[in-house]
Amino acid sequence: MLKAILFDLDGTLLPLDLEIFVHRYFEILGPFFAHKVEPKIFLKELMAATEAMINNPGNFTNEEVFMENFLPAIKQNKEEIFPLFEDFYLTEFPKLKKYAGHSPLAAQIVGQAVDKGYKIVLATNPIFPKMATEHRMDWAGINKLPWDLVTTYENSRYSKPNPAYFREVCSKLAIIPGECLMVGNDVQEDLIAGTLGMKTFLVTDCLIDRGNPVYTPDYQGSLENLYEFICNLPEIS
Repeated sequence: MLKAILFDLDGTLLPLDLEIFVHRYFEILGPFFAHKVEPKIFLKELMAATEAMINNPGNFTNEEVFMENFLPAIKQNKEEIFPLFEDFYLTEFPKLKKYAGHSPLAAQIVGQAVDKGYKIVLATNPIFPKMATEHRMDWAGINKLPWDLVTTYENSRYSKPNPAYFREVCSKLAIIPGECLMVGNDVQEDLIAGTLGMKTFLVTDCLIDRGNPVYTPDYQGSLENLYEFICNLPEIS
């Protein structure tokens, strides 16, 4: 029986073109740290450290893996860089809101799931810190909902598309994959949850499909279709 619904954020509950968004993100990120690290080097090592998080074998949190790879590469220590990151996410990151859309359906969809008694997880790829995730939740209008879990780089040891990411979510909620529905817009990163026995719903509004590997969703459609789908789910106690 279905007990939990996992929702992706970027391109799912928060409509956006991820390629454009990341491009604009990098455009303001590198210059912000230019007084510490040459921007090209900063962004190159940032991407390498992000790749290390995606390949995290699970011995440390994604944040720890990121810092372990990133800080030596840019020859900085955490005590100096960490406050700058906090400042960036507090003052500069919110400016990226204009590159994201908004759908009132996002809060309505998740609200329906809550009303029906399902556990709700914001299963956004945990390669961002909590501050950046909270901003995007605010843009999507879902920050006030009673989330059972929001995955961020501070609290996660794996990333999508590693199936272990979904196992970790299940472990934290004390449920099994067969009791979950994964909702997302990325065929490769989100639908891989189906290999563990999770049901999957592919949201097609901002679809991402790299072609390989191929995964077939159990359900698919627009955000409007997803809203109707959630409305038709049975209530659970």
